[in-house]
Amino acid sequence: MERTDVISFLTRDFWKYINEGGMHPGELSGVQITGMPSSHSNTNSIEKEYVETMSKAERARYLATTVLIAIKDCSDFEYRGKHKTILEAYYIQNLDNQATMIKVGMSEAQYKRSKKSALKEFIQRYNFWRDYRQCPELPEIFYPQKPKKHPKTTQK
Repeated sequence: MERTDVISFLTRDFWKYINEGGMHPGELSGVQITGMPSSHSNTNSIEKEYVETMSKAERARYLATTVLIAIKDCSDFEYRGKHKTILEAYYIQNLDNQATMIKVGMSEAQYKRSKKSALKEFIQRYNFWRDYRQCPELPEIFYPQKPKKHPKTTQK
């Protein structure tokens, strides 16, 4: 199973699925969350059959939509850091950190914490939707850990 860090996934792999699926970036903001789980856990047999018989382009579009659903499913509460807005502004609208920080109205420290939290929430949402929509070819993603700093040793 392929694994990649969430930042590489959103900046590189996600756009690969968008391009392979023939989606235009203008379509991304209009994607609605569909395929929300119903009250029962059984997969609709017609939906399952469709998922199994998609063309390569349809499948790429389905995968890209699955990732978009995960982004749009993230929380966007004032007190929780506006995760969805940060993810959309930075990774879909391609705004830089400064412009995204201004858009969400946060200080630099607040923004850094919120962006980190947004990426972690996205991983949870992505994992759910990846499984729910039967997308095993989407890679496992993880939050990158900074290497631990080792104390300098003094030589005698």
